[in-house]
Amino acid sequence: MKGLFFILNIIFTFSIQLVIAQPGMNWVDLEGKVINKALEGPIEATLTLESLPYGADIRVFHSDAETGDFSFKVKENKAYKVKVEAKGYIAVEEEIEVRPENEPLIFSLMPSGAGSILRLDINFKQSKAEILEGSYSELDKLLNMLNEYPNMEIQLEGHTDFRGSSSANMRLSERRVKAVKSYLTSKSVSPDRIKTKAFGGTQPLSKENTAEAKLNNRRVEARILKTE
Repeated sequence: MKGLFFILNIIFTFSIQLVIAQPGMNWVDLEGKVINKALEGPIEATLTLESLPYGADIRVFHSDAETGDFSFKVKENKAYKVKVEAKGYIAVEEEIEVRPENEPLIFSLMPSGAGSILRLDINFKQSKAEILEGSYSELDKLLNMLNEYPNMEIQLEGHTDFRGSSSANMRLSERRVKAVKSYLTSKSVSPDRIKTKAFGGTQPLSKENTAEAKLNNRRVEARILKTE
């Protein structure tokens, strides 16, 4: 079965190269990014490209998980439909006409509802619950989302690295999510719309002993409980 898949993959790749290489076909790179509409962070998404009007050319691409960037070749002066899908987000569709001067495409996806988790880029003073000033712009994105969806309810979830005292980590993560909630309620968001939960170091993203892994483990996330 693996051998058959390998052969089919070679045939598919070779066929695509033949199509692109055909004389008289002017292909250009179409680039862009898929981002979270609420927080403007990158999203790993599946993009389905379909030529219009008959769908003779249908291809599937993926945006980069770290940057949200994508790039694929399209035929100049042709129309395409692009569908963008990602787990936990509302899919979007857009029709585009390819021109040499096309600007990069930006697809903004909205979390689809209950259970969606938004990773917040919030930094605190070392071993404290004091939010650093540079994090306010991230909090304001969350604030704007709550204002745009007045019935939305969220749960702020605090995490620390797993090293150190488990009880101290639990208390620290609890203080930090409460600090984030306090900021949002100070901007007139009803406290009834924001729940908090502390996890301490019980749910690390990585157990690697690197500075980057430790930083990623220390995080605050917003879980959407309801949107309507």
